[in-house]
Amino acid sequence: MLASVRTKGRFVPLAILGLVLAVLVVSGYAFYTKPNFERLNPLQRYVVAAVVAKWEKQVEAPSGEKQPRMEYNSLMNQLNFIEKMMVERIFAIDPGELGFKGPFHTLEQPGNLVKVPPRTYILKGQGKSTGSQYCPEASYNDYLRMMAQMRRDLGRELFINSGYRSPGMQAYLFLYYLAKTHQYSLQETARAVAFPGYSEHGDPVNNALDFINAAGIDGESPGQTPEDFERLPEYQWLLQHAHKFNFYLSYPRNNSLGVAFEPWHWHWEKPGSAKAATGTK
Repeated sequence: MLASVRTKGRFVPLAILGLVLAVLVVSGYAFYTKPNFERLNPLQRYVVAAVVAKWEKQVEAPSGEKQPRMEYNSLMNQLNFIEKMMVERIFAIDPGELGFKGPFHTLEQPGNLVKVPPRTYILKGQGKSTGSQYCPEASYNDYLRMMAQMRRDLGRELFINSGYRSPGMQAYLFLYYLAKTHQYSLQETARAVAFPGYSEHGDPVNNALDFINAAGIDGESPGQTPEDFERLPEYQWLLQHAHKFNFYLSYPRNNSLGVAFEPWHWHWEKPGSAKAATGTK
């Protein structure tokens, strides 16, 4: 006779009950275990993919543009208990454990940002938009002066492809690249995208800008490499002249911050401050 227990007037075979308990134990262990930095386990990957799918709907404006000022709490409120716990567990990790050696900046959002009009570039014969970006006033004014000089010298200019990013937008980008590009490797993702609070894009003063040229070369779009941007005359011009406008290359090759080479990423510094390449994408 099959052993069973009585539950609310029904008899449940112990074998089935044991199977259910075993599934719960295994699932609980898979979820609650410390994330493997090289690759998340299948259950953790499933939860992260679900978070990205939900957040993607929130950060995309009706026009298709990303919303760089998306609030972190607004995104977290879209998640269920399990999803929230997974996100919090990931961002509770010390970035230093993942190889990132840059400083913490802030989780505070600045109130006085300049809205940068979208610019159109041509990629594979099609017009694409940078979308609306935001910058602190000081860095944006220096960007405008720098581009005026580049146009005089080269007859070319670079557009702002990414300016200020809120902690919410940074959280979305980290999980997006974790799921879509870096095969759920926290270590690989941390070499390219910072945790919320650790990105120069979120610094309200010494803000970073990512550039793209009129031909759609930014060094990180599908089918492109950093060397594609590195070969641009615009990049060579930046190496010689950007410091005159208070912009500095944050991540040269073999930098000490544990960040991949990013020739498109330049951070602004307040005049008179010590030159330092700090932060991440």
